[in-house]
Amino acid sequence: MKPIITLACIGLIMGNVAAQDDLLADLESLEGPSIAEPVYATFKGSKIVNLQTVELPAEGEGQFIISHRFAALNDRPLYNLFGLDNAQIRFEYSYSPSEVLNIGMGRSSGSKTYDAYMKARLMTQQRRPEGHKGFVIPLTATWYSSMTVVTTPFPDNIEHFASDRLAYVHQLMLARKVNHALSLQLSPTLVHFNLVPTSTDRNDNFGCGLGLRYKFTNRMAFTAETYIGNGPFENHYPATSIGLDLETGGHVFQFHLTNARSMADPQWMLQNPGQWSQGDLFLGFNMSRVFNHKTIER
Repeated sequence: MKPIITLACIGLIMGNVAAQDDLLADLESLEGPSIAEPVYATFKGSKIVNLQTVELPAEGEGQFIISHRFAALNDRPLYNLFGLDNAQIRFEYSYSPSEVLNIGMGRSSGSKTYDAYMKARLMTQQRRPEGHKGFVIPLTATWYSSMTVVTTPFPDNIEHFASDRLAYVHQLMLARKVNHALSLQLSPTLVHFNLVPTSTDRNDNFGCGLGLRYKFTNRMAFTAETYIGNGPFENHYPATSIGLDLETGGHVFQFHLTNARSMADPQWMLQNPGQWSQGDLFLGFNMSRVFNHKTIER
């Protein structure tokens, strides 16, 4: 009798072990290849041309950007060497104290404008691996806010408050890396001017930016952007740009053709007099360099 009981106990134990092995195998098949992975490098730089992207420098890194916009191509092109004799310039520097936050300051020669800004990543797109059946985040979202101050004299010769020089931009950037080559971005935007031309004009103005990047080699990509919005200023036209990104080590060179010469946010968005149809086009470039400020542990 005892041998029978012993054999029954051994069989029961072996059955339980086999069942546990099957359960572990099932769990491994679910957990192994199905973990969603973040998508990186939706865009190569923090800007397409003028439009901000969802990208931030890495934690502990700073980024210095120099931007030029030359004179109009239709303004005596040979005499002015296709606008290269005259240029507006912008400098900006930003720093990322964390992986999800970037803060910066800049100065544009147009209207002698100073600005400060912040960008915060809200979520990151995830890639769906083979066999994954769960939810993945379909896009990257980043918030952007800036404040600008114009320091040139007011043209109306009227005494103004200092706050009349201020304008603000708030933007939610939604981007998706469709595949290895193509990235798209949608940027709903609110622009607020403290001072508008008349009392009937709106201080708050809504618009939307659209951007894309198409990578055709490992180091080169075609870019395009446009911003559509109605503002309180006359003779304003949508700012539309096309460009070419060239990556060379720690630098990113962005060459472009645009109808917006200004580079400060409110000005190129809602105070742009240039028209593609009239040949009001400007050559320009952005050049960025990343610096690592992390402390080296010894």
